[in-house]
Amino acid sequence: MTAPLRPLPVLARTALKATLLAAGGFACYWTYLTVNQGRLLFDARRRPAQEVLPDGISLYAHEVPGGMLSGYVYQDAGAGGVRDLLFYLPGRGEDVLQTMQHLKWLPRHIGFASFDYRGLGHSDGRPGEAAAVADASQFLLHLRRALPGTRVHVVGRSLGTGVAIQLADLQDFESLQLITPYDSLLELASKRFPLVPMRQLMRHHFDSISHCEKVMQRTKVLLAEHDNVVPHACSERLMAAWPGQVARQTMAGTDHYTIIEQPETWLALSEFALQSDMGCQASQAPAAPLREVQPPGEAARQDASVFGADAA
Repeated sequence: MTAPLRPLPVLARTALKATLLAAGGFACYWTYLTVNQGRLLFDARRRPAQEVLPDGISLYAHEVPGGMLSGYVYQDAGAGGVRDLLFYLPGRGEDVLQTMQHLKWLPRHIGFASFDYRGLGHSDGRPGEAAAVADASQFLLHLRRALPGTRVHVVGRSLGTGVAIQLADLQDFESLQLITPYDSLLELASKRFPLVPMRQLMRHHFDSISHCEKVMQRTKVLLAEHDNVVPHACSERLMAAWPGQVARQTMAGTDHYTIIEQPETWLALSEFALQSDMGCQASQAPAAPLREVQPPGEAARQDASVFGADAA
C-alpha cells in the first residue's frame, strides 16, 4: 500500500503561499505592462483644450485611429517670412505648448512645429513607436507643402530622439539635432529593471543605435551636464556608432529636464541650423538677433518614468 501523504509543515506551507502570491503578482504586473506599455512608455496624459493659442501659433491636424492628431506651427508674423523651421519631436509626456513658451528665444526667421503624440495632450489614439514615426512623417510632408522653400531642421528630445532618427531614414531634411539621446530604449529599460523580462514584453524598442546607420544629415548632440535619466554612456554609445561626424555640446548647469528651459539651448539649436559648414564640429555661425524678452518661469518637471521609474 502507498503511504498516506503527510501535510507540509507550517513553515513550508507559508513559504509556498508566499511564492505563489509573488508569482501571481509578477504575472499580473507583467500582463499590465504588456497591455498598457504604449501609454506608460509615452506617459499618455490628456490636457484640457486651450481655447486661445499664443500669437503666431496655428493648428495642424490629421486623422488617426480613434480621432485626430494635433500639431502646432509657429511663425513670427513680424519676421518677414520663415526661412528655417525647427521640427521638434518631444520627450516622454512633454507638454508641447508649455515648451513653446521658450520660442521667444528663437532668432528671427526661424519657425517651429511640433505635435502631441497619440493619446497625449490634445491628440487622440493610442501611442506607439511606429505611430509616432508615421505621424511625424505625415506632418513633415504637410509642412513641406505649406512652407515651400523653407529649410527643415529636425530636433528630437529624449524619447523623441528615437523618432527623429527613424524619420531621417524616411525623409530628407537639412540637419538633425538630438537632445539627451539614448542608444536603445529597450537596453535602457532592461538595465533599470533587471527582474522584468523587457525583451519579451517591450514592443517599442526605439533601437536608435541600429537606425542611425542610415542617417545622412549633418548631426549635433546636446547633452545635459548632469543627467540621471539618460546616462552619458548611452549617448556616447550612440555617437560612437554614428556613420559620420557628430557635433556635440554640453549645456552647462543643466539636467535632463532643465536643458530645454535655457536660452543657451535654443541659441545652440538655432546656430547649428543656420550654419552651412557640413564638417564643422562646433557651431561657428554668428547668431541672428534675438528678441528682447523676459525669461519665463521655471517649467514644470515632467514625470520621466518608464513603467513607473525614471527613463527618457
